[in-house]
Amino acid sequence: MNLITYIVTLNWNTTRLLKEMALSVQRTTPECHKWIIVDNGSKQDDWRELELWTQICGLHNSRHGLLHRYEENQGMIIGHNQAFDLAAQCGQPHEIVMIDTDVTVFEHGWLSKVRAWADQHPEVGIVGLEHARHEKRAPAIFLDPAGYWYIHEDQPAEPTEGESVGLGMALIRWPVLEACLRFDPDFHIYYKQDDDLCFQVRADLGLEVWAFPIGCNHWGSGSLKSSDYQCAGCSGKSEFDELKRRNQEYFVEKWGWALRGRRGTLTEEAQHLAETKQDMRERRGG
Repeated sequence: MNLITYIVTLNWNTTRLLKEMALSVQRTTPECHKWIIVDNGSKQDDWRELELWTQICGLHNSRHGLLHRYEENQGMIIGHNQAFDLAAQCGQPHEIVMIDTDVTVFEHGWLSKVRAWADQHPEVGIVGLEHARHEKRAPAIFLDPAGYWYIHEDQPAEPTEGESVGLGMALIRWPVLEACLRFDPDFHIYYKQDDDLCFQVRADLGLEVWAFPIGCNHWGSGSLKSSDYQCAGCSGKSEFDELKRRNQEYFVEKWGWALRGRRGTLTEEAQHLAETKQDMRERRGG
């Protein structure tokens, strides 16, 4: 199946980083793709810079890309859902590569490599691509009963199944998009909505979530730190931490039935994943 590939990113006062990220993607991605950029209420000077740059690059509401503007910061959840809805307007089978502005890609041909693997594994709905030069393992994520992430030191440097993956850079496959899954807006602004989507994919669709390390670096939370956490109704770090706490409580309330105590080995993780899949299959009535 020939799929349209949309590369989706959000901007919030990070146009300089966005342009650097996009340049790294263009250098390493000869495969045909289109861009969807959602500006989440950036300051006027940053917005003007972004608007001008997209016009120069032909990404401003053209056949090469779309630019959507919110006057005020709506948070990552609404921003990403808007981007997914814009991609759906093509009316054709498509896939989405989510990528944050603080990511740099340095592996040439990564998209063809990941696609080829994913095509051989149609049971996979999300492929997490986050990685860093110094890491020697595929960062598949597991969760404990309190909803906290953890990984294993002996995870291999090859595709690895997890309960979740980071979505700072990730490939969302067509079956997920065809089912119209979206980030749950009951999570506020940002935090845990990524794990929730991975659990939706697993519980609702019976698909898997794998980490596939490619050559990239993700720096993490740059725009939040640079703004002193003044975002989408938050007025600082303490209020943002409270929001994260509420999001984590909501995640545990929603998915507590699928969460178990931390497992000590990857063998135990494999057993846990098998048991969880069976539980989810029974809940779907399958």
